[in-house]
Amino acid sequence: MPSYILILCLAFAVVGSLGVAVAAWSRRDDPTVKSFLVLTAGAAIWSGGRLMEVNALDLADRIWWAKFQYLGIAAVPIGWLCAMVQISRPRHVIRWSLLSVPVLVALLMLALVFTNERHHLIWSAITTTPGGVLPVAVFSHGPAYFAAAAWTYGLLFFSLYFLLTARVPNGSLTRAGRAVLAGSLVLPLLAHLAYMLRWTGPLGGDLTPATFSLMSALLWLCALRPHLDDIAHYARLRVFDSLREGCVVVSTDLRIVDFNPAAARMLPALRPGEAVPAEWAVLVAQAGDGTPPGLVPRTEAGTEYEVSLETVRRLDGKVVGTLAFLRDVSQYRSRELALTVRLGATEERLSRMAADLEHDVLTSLFNRRYFEREGQAAVAEACEQGTSIGLLVLDVDNFKPYNDLHGHVAGDACLRQVAGAIAGIVARPDGFCARLGGEEFAVVLPGGTAAETRAVGERLVLAVRALGLAHGGVAGQRFVTISVGAACERPAVARLDALVQKADAAMYRAKRAGRDRFVMDVRNGEGATS
Repeated sequence: MPSYILILCLAFAVVGSLGVAVAAWSRRDDPTVKSFLVLTAGAAIWSGGRLMEVNALDLADRIWWAKFQYLGIAAVPIGWLCAMVQISRPRHVIRWSLLSVPVLVALLMLALVFTNERHHLIWSAITTTPGGVLPVAVFSHGPAYFAAAAWTYGLLFFSLYFLLTARVPNGSLTRAGRAVLAGSLVLPLLAHLAYMLRWTGPLGGDLTPATFSLMSALLWLCALRPHLDDIAHYARLRVFDSLREGCVVVSTDLRIVDFNPAAARMLPALRPGEAVPAEWAVLVAQAGDGTPPGLVPRTEAGTEYEVSLETVRRLDGKVVGTLAFLRDVSQYRSRELALTVRLGATEERLSRMAADLEHDVLTSLFNRRYFEREGQAAVAEACEQGTSIGLLVLDVDNFKPYNDLHGHVAGDACLRQVAGAIAGIVARPDGFCARLGGEEFAVVLPGGTAAETRAVGERLVLAVRALGLAHGGVAGQRFVTISVGAACERPAVARLDALVQKADAAMYRAKRAGRDRFVMDVRNGEGATS
């Protein structure tokens, strides 16, 4: 019958290990907590397997549970060592390349355990001896068992180096806590030695797994709980994780310590413990305070990003690493391109709106607003420079009867054709024509002489007559015609309306003279022309 003391110790060990694991589970994103969970899981499996072994009813079940314990035996030293490294070196990252060695040794040990019947390297023999109600299983250990034990305790005592050289106090560890954890390493060694010397027989057998559960509890009390209670530490982690820019923590030997989710999205190949990407290794190596950003070529995913660097220093000024901030400039460039396209479209719309404000919708000539503004500017320039300016005012003859006879659609078409004929005559680069309203048009000729103004007026009359648009709205008028009045002078006063008055008066004289003709302002000494 197994000892009640042993059963109680193992049961408390399982419950205690699982209890502290549950308490730490919510912070499993923390690397230190991950190592602690490996340790507590290993201790719980080891103690639980041992508990099931001593209560098994037959030898086969005892052997199976003895093998099951080695899952915990393999995990415990790895979890303890990693936890000690991270508690004593908060900024240190454990490389996967180094961690792979103890993991491979653990896998080899498990393979030997579960295939022991073929080689007997772990247990050379398994026998039973009478022991009360249930027989007692006696495991005779082979050479691989002692090699595995030496490796396990070697890892445990290697962690002592990190504890003794840790800078304390830090955010997780005090001097007293360091002393307790260092002293706790003696417990499993003493328990295992007592088991090998069969001193723990009266207590029911091997108490080693229970000592590791005790070490887990001490680690929780002395280091992990203060670490988890450090609110500022977790606040910094949350800020770090919520940054929209990618952020990578780089050690002094140019290896990646940590990175936030934004950096992981930008560079999926990032791995803690590996060397920084070759594309920006030179920038990191030359990093200093105020280092200007450097542009990094596109990644395989097509991302182009900018690297900004900040040196990380301790309170004593010693450089302990570098913060690399990654800004995805490809996104900004895409936005800039989209903004450029939108600005172009906006400018085009504004141009169309400006054109609508300055152009007549029906004829596409300039409208009255444009005529008054640009015409006034042309008169003012002529007045200032002492040059001449010509102005012609045109009116379609008897347009209302034409519109009444042929309808508004035909009337609009007629005005468009007349406007086209006018625009075809006014070919001067500085001259322009405009529709003033209804059937009335105007032509401005900056710098035009009286002779040039007369020539344009006569050509306008002929051009509209040549359209051959049938009229029929008034007796005696077969085709659509225009009457043109003009004025040309060197203005003494910068007033457009004075020039318009003269050209308008000349146009009405053309109407009275029989229409379909050109008349120059009498003050220019010109008569009517058909």
